[in-house]
Amino acid sequence: MACVCWSNTPTWVQQLATKTWYHRDISRVHAEDLLARAGRDGSYLVRDSESVPGAYALCLLFQRHVHTYRILPDADGLLAVQVSVNCPMMSNAWPEKGSEFYLLLFHSTAGEVIGLLNDYLFSELPLDIENVHKGATTLSHLKRTLGAACQGNITGFINLLMRSTVSLTVIHCHRFQKCDSFCQLLQLMKTRHSQRSEPDMVSVFVGTWNMGSSPPPRSLQTWVTCCGLGHTPDESTALLPHDIYALGTQENPQGEREWTEHIKATLRSYTHTDFKQVAVQSLWNMRLAVFVKPEHESRISHVSTASVKTGLGNTLGNKGAVGISFLFNGTSFGFVNCHLTSGSEKVLRRNQNFVDILRLLSLGDKQLGAFDISLRFTHLFWCGDLNYRLDLDVQDILKHVSKREFEELMCADQLTRERHKRKAFLNFKEEKIAFPPTYRYERGSRDCYLWQKYKTSGVRVNVPSWCDRILWKSYPVTHIICTAYGCTDDIFTSDHSPVFATFQVGVTSPTSSKTGSNSSTERAWIELEGIEAIVKTASKAKFFIEFHSSCLEETRRSSENDSQSCDVPGFLKLGWSFKQLPKLFPVMSDMEYLQDQHLLLSVKSCDGYESYGECCVALRSLTGASEQFETFLCHRGEEMGSIRGRVRVHVPKDRRRTREKIYGESTETGFFFISALLALSLPTKLSSTLSLGSWTLL
Repeated sequence: MACVCWSNTPTWVQQLATKTWYHRDISRVHAEDLLARAGRDGSYLVRDSESVPGAYALCLLFQRHVHTYRILPDADGLLAVQVSVNCPMMSNAWPEKGSEFYLLLFHSTAGEVIGLLNDYLFSELPLDIENVHKGATTLSHLKRTLGAACQGNITGFINLLMRSTVSLTVIHCHRFQKCDSFCQLLQLMKTRHSQRSEPDMVSVFVGTWNMGSSPPPRSLQTWVTCCGLGHTPDESTALLPHDIYALGTQENPQGEREWTEHIKATLRSYTHTDFKQVAVQSLWNMRLAVFVKPEHESRISHVSTASVKTGLGNTLGNKGAVGISFLFNGTSFGFVNCHLTSGSEKVLRRNQNFVDILRLLSLGDKQLGAFDISLRFTHLFWCGDLNYRLDLDVQDILKHVSKREFEELMCADQLTRERHKRKAFLNFKEEKIAFPPTYRYERGSRDCYLWQKYKTSGVRVNVPSWCDRILWKSYPVTHIICTAYGCTDDIFTSDHSPVFATFQVGVTSPTSSKTGSNSSTERAWIELEGIEAIVKTASKAKFFIEFHSSCLEETRRSSENDSQSCDVPGFLKLGWSFKQLPKLFPVMSDMEYLQDQHLLLSVKSCDGYESYGECCVALRSLTGASEQFETFLCHRGEEMGSIRGRVRVHVPKDRRRTREKIYGESTETGFFFISALLALSLPTKLSSTLSLGSWTLL
């Protein structure tokens, strides 16, 4: 057990009865029922302990389980929380200090501490961010705030906090942008104090803008700093530069050189950094340009560019897509910017545009020809003027927009409907939209939509719509968080508003020498114990499975399936036993390396060698004893069946050491005191009889 001191003032006990989250002597079962009804991670309440008179129980909902912590006075009369070794929220916070530690010892009441922290968030946090932006390596204002609230071992605690690579956390409170910026600052400090020479995580900016064939304004700063409407960063962190910028435009009147110089000048104006251009790709007036910080230039390799025409029978480049891909150390990135067919009624044509781009855009590893681009990259970002419209009367749209009822509007969004029907952007993700439709505005302002378009053939109605979108798709069991999604409200040169999104993305280290890494006599191996697949087909052919991965020296394939049946018309059930499947030998045998790797599987027919379905399987979830995987098979953007099997990944004992990533699990369990105090200051009333505080750990 470990003890976490909360207060040294008896007034805390006296004030407890007045707190809305204190439910006195309700039973454990009743408390768990209330939390289950709340249904939100981080919801909590305090009740009287059933086992120890005078003690309390803190009940916390986390990952659909209620965790209970006993609160009781210690020998010094301080309130303490007892934490078991397997506790998900507090265990292993200070491994080098042993099993018993004191987190905080307050001079003042909890309310005063909350006040100090709130003052910091709203007054001094911007100063810390500004200092970090200038190169500071400590958070001096936070240190002073904590010093004012704490005594005892706080100096050692703060010093450890400032240099630790495992104790900082990302805390996200949905009520304050300040908490977002505070968390971003903590992540930045954690990365800066990491002893590793290579990053575990990078920040990525993705932007899309249909420029309407008009020159852009002199400065694009509000676009690249995510200033405007929607889910936007706090102004105090908006100027912190990202590691990667990918900007896609449509109907861009500027040439490649003029446009890229314009972007670099904008970035230089507020970051004081000369970003390096990775690549630029154009198709007619469509552009995609990618830039990185100078320190990342040596980490970029295997750059690839491509374009696809989808206009007028796939012959004209007025519609289509451009793409750029590269490796960042050991992580593959793909970026696609597209302009799809316009017209409210042309949903099916837009869906076909998407499939054609998936199939024909030649990006990434050429050995992955059996896979479309949605499976060729660890992280694929897709942006552009997708041209999907709102199927709703224009007056109803305007009414919902005026009331900011965006969720109601999303029910009429064509792209949302097609994704739900699994007809387009299968398995892609999009952040929740909390900004107005970005098309069709009157140029020169953002005050009104110009939804009537007068042509020689008559009046055409272009209802306000979210034409401009940013989506992404990542390999399973990888780290990616969308941290912003919105549009600008001060760039008026086009009838479209620029759209932006930012992401925190986990990246892997560059692979070392293949031979040097396997100096021990024993190698790691991947054993496939059996695989079953259900494939959508009327064929009676035999099939085999191809196995691709950057961790394999070469592509491997199975023998043909040794069992086959047709229980459902139009589908084949296929089976491969242990003897039909190859044993796979990775190029490196380290556990840390293997946990970041993925296998790409393609089910192919023995007669025509055509793929009937592909999938991706993460090795991280399979390391150790024999484990089962199960996932869907897809082909050309369509779901084609399912596949499951048992896999055993063997790693030599001397290769099983791993380290925690910057974004690892301990970042979800540390820094408990600030999140708890913020929770106490932000009660959420769920009903007249139940009040729960709420905080969320990302």
